[in-house]
Amino acid sequence: MMFAGWDEYHLINNELARLVKALPPSDLGDVIAYVLSSPGKRVRPLILISSAQAFGSTAPQAMNAALAIELVHAASLVHDDILDCGVERRGSPSTFERYGADAALLAGDFLISRSIELISSYSQPVISSFAHACMSMSEGEMLDLSKTCSPDDYYQCVSKKTASLFASSARMGCLIASASLEDAAKFEQYGLKLGQAYQVLDDLEEFMGIDQGKHSNKASVTLPRIYSELFGEERALQMCLKAVDDHCKGAKNALSSALGDGEMKARLCKIVDMMALKGLDRCRLQKSLC
Repeated sequence: MMFAGWDEYHLINNELARLVKALPPSDLGDVIAYVLSSPGKRVRPLILISSAQAFGSTAPQAMNAALAIELVHAASLVHDDILDCGVERRGSPSTFERYGADAALLAGDFLISRSIELISSYSQPVISSFAHACMSMSEGEMLDLSKTCSPDDYYQCVSKKTASLFASSARMGCLIASASLEDAAKFEQYGLKLGQAYQVLDDLEEFMGIDQGKHSNKASVTLPRIYSELFGEERALQMCLKAVDDHCKGAKNALSSALGDGEMKARLCKIVDMMALKGLDRCRLQKSLC
């Protein structure tokens, strides 16, 4: 796994396993266990914990917030597969495909409710940041359903649907550690730009036919498709490659302008490299082979 060498990655997975073990022995518990047992990069909780550590907090102090972020992310994937008729997720049958829409919907609702319980012990600014990210994700899903047709529409959609949770993860970590609002805003910008890079890259890989371990029966309108219709496929590929690179630079620049522990900031930059820049190299290689 991408972050398997990080202690925090294993701490997060251990806590998720404890949550699964504590689930009620019921049909709903079985569905939720299936969702949470799916392998994942855990990048959002890692961003939150690393951001908290950058300002003197500890992983245990930030763990409930990190779990809340991961649970609401898992719920969003379950609900997204219902909306898109997704049949495969992370190389396995989606919750929607395996258990049906009704059970998947209820599992997502349970995960969101559990995330609220986990986040409730934190300060009001942390709770507000979490809530605003969740609301933004729903707004982004609605924009996605409206079939975006311009680059501006696309970025409005993905900034809410995908990047908002990255941004909130970084901001919440700062707030938990009582960082200044100025530094929290810079870390939030880091998360926003990383989330944008990640989504454009994800859409670019799909456009290029690179296997991602997921499949849906409905297709979203993506930036590569929009650019392809406007400028042709070759230029669309170049523009998307540049967009991912620019967003990665924006994420790192936001971090460099903020205070915080240098080691933790370097770790957050490493997340940019692993989540986006390595994929960017993979797309460039694929393009050169075509």
